[in-house]
Amino acid sequence: RLSRRGRTIIFSIHQPRYSIFKLFDSLTLLALGKVLYHGPAKQALEYFRSIGYECEPFNNPADFFLDVINGDSTAVAASKEEHRPVDTGKVTEDNTDSNVVDVLHQKYLNSSLYQSTKEALGKVELGQGSKQRVSKQGHEITYANGFLTQLYWVSKRSLKNLIRNPQASVAQIAVTIILALVVGAIFFGVKLDRSGIQNRVGSLFFVTTNQCFSSVSAIELFIRDKKLFV
Repeated sequence: RLSRRGRTIIFSIHQPRYSIFKLFDSLTLLALGKVLYHGPAKQALEYFRSIGYECEPFNNPADFFLDVINGDSTAVAASKEEHRPVDTGKVTEDNTDSNVVDVLHQKYLNSSLYQSTKEALGKVELGQGSKQRVSKQGHEITYANGFLTQLYWVSKRSLKNLIRNPQASVAQIAVTIILALVVGAIFFGVKLDRSGIQNRVGSLFFVTTNQCFSSVSAIELFIRDKKLFV
């Protein structure tokens, strides 16, 4: 629904089912920090077929790509049998075969897909380099919604959290009432003289300090919702 409104959706996904995979327009395959494929998702099977990796019938393309990268597919196994190296007495084990990754990465670098991507990036770099002066607005962070809209929704969310978890609010109100009674009892009946002024200053200092420390509890909201923001 979002993509139909003109939004660009980026997924970092591991082994999706076919009903999800067929919705993708562009596909990037990564392994060991190297790009093995970047291009239209519908052309991915044809690309792997052109470099010698045939997807088995009724196999999920996402599973097939993952098997090829990990060196577990029948196509990779057949390739290994044809190009089995001489045994040197050393055995290495890894979840991802670095030899397969290097071969796939090199084949991608030699493909037309890589060349077209490189040309597109070159045009972007030339376009950015031609701009001698960049306006100050280019460095400013802009948001889709204004400050009042953001404040409204954040306040509404915080209010819902308070309503759904009333125990914390009741505890804060009880502590505030107890402190108010204690401070009121200590400074009750202060006279209007020099000592009374000093006592009032002490009470104001105590109340201000208490409010500052009680507001620290708001940090809990950021700690709890930090993962969502990230």
